[in-house]
Amino acid sequence: MATIKYSISGNNELANIYIRLRNGRTTDIKIPTGYVIDPKFWSVKLGKVKDTAINSDKINSDFKLEKMKLFIFDKLNEEKNHEDIEINKDWLYEKIKEFLNPNLYVKNDLFVDLVKEYQNAMKVKINPKTNRLTAPTTIRNFNTTIMRLGKFETHTNKKLRIADINLKFHSEFIEYERNVLELSQNSISKDIKQIKTICIDAKDRGYKINEQVLTKKFNAPIEPTLFVTITEEEIKRIKLFKGSDYLENARDWLIIGCWTGCRVNDLMKLTKSNIFKTTNGREFIRYVQSKTNKQVDIPIHQDIKDILIRLGDFPRPISDQRFNEWIKLVCKDEKVKMNDLVHGSKQNKETHKKEVGTFEKWELIRSHTCRRSFATNHYHKLQNKVIMAVTGHATEKMLLNYIGETENEHIEDFINAWDKSLSNN
Repeated sequence: MATIKYSISGNNELANIYIRLRNGRTTDIKIPTGYVIDPKFWSVKLGKVKDTAINSDKINSDFKLEKMKLFIFDKLNEEKNHEDIEINKDWLYEKIKEFLNPNLYVKNDLFVDLVKEYQNAMKVKINPKTNRLTAPTTIRNFNTTIMRLGKFETHTNKKLRIADINLKFHSEFIEYERNVLELSQNSISKDIKQIKTICIDAKDRGYKINEQVLTKKFNAPIEPTLFVTITEEEIKRIKLFKGSDYLENARDWLIIGCWTGCRVNDLMKLTKSNIFKTTNGREFIRYVQSKTNKQVDIPIHQDIKDILIRLGDFPRPISDQRFNEWIKLVCKDEKVKMNDLVHGSKQNKETHKKEVGTFEKWELIRSHTCRRSFATNHYHKLQNKVIMAVTGHATEKMLLNYIGETENEHIEDFINAWDKSLSNN
């Protein structure tokens, strides 16, 4: 248990008042408080200003010393569970300075500023799961949340502070994003998750947060992601596409994407320098995922070999925007025939908002379709761990969620075993 006592040093007209902090068996610190007093007004036995001191300045000094003691006790209680904080002489000096000059230690508790601080800190933060720096794409994702929080502040005409992030804010912010910004449930859920992460980080850094943020009620359920994939039969038809040079270039990238599972930013970086050979002479593609910094090796499919032989290299790289735009035109072509009606979602070009409905399949094709198609087309053909080695998913559950499957293989195992048992009877 911590104890705090005061004493003075010297018999001059003005003696320094010292504070002594004992905290457990290892901490015993004594430093000057910055206050002085005439020794005749000090009780050595009680360690305080004498009760008989009638001078108002002496009474006021005693009041300040008591407030300092309570302040330091509060700081001890706030920081006792932080393993990275050492209670030593420097710590005590800092707390006394904070007590004497509170205006110099006022923390910026504006919430949007805290989000920006967290985002900047992520640039040098090591991910404990991967032991690597945070991916740039993950850092950029916070820009959208910052922008939406700014719009919410304008809408409510109020600057958000960390203490304002509670269940009332939770309800109002979700309602605003849903009804005013007209965002999808998944977009809202992503914002809420990031807001909660910021609050937890702020608490770890000594900010006082509303504990409602830590409850299960402070969340936003996600909805199943709607997506389409390109089948192997459709890939065969895509290979038949003929058109303008820029569309044929996009066609080749689309085929390569479906057989490599690359994210588009990694896909467009592929060159002949990414081709390696195994010890037995088999060629494969090796690249490092920009998102996870993980090395991926994938054999070269015959469709990719045909493109490399024809071009002598990988196709010309193009922007994400052009790739998304042009592969739709490829899939819309009469020879490709991806015009069957399917349920899905796409972004409205005018409002930039996601729309859910029934569309011709080519309208829903985008760069990420390549990656999902790779995973889906190889599911049940290869072991999940083999697919995961290419897609980079850490767990089978993540892979199954990604391709929209459920863990129900055990059902087939039971049925097969029972059918076999019945046939033997």
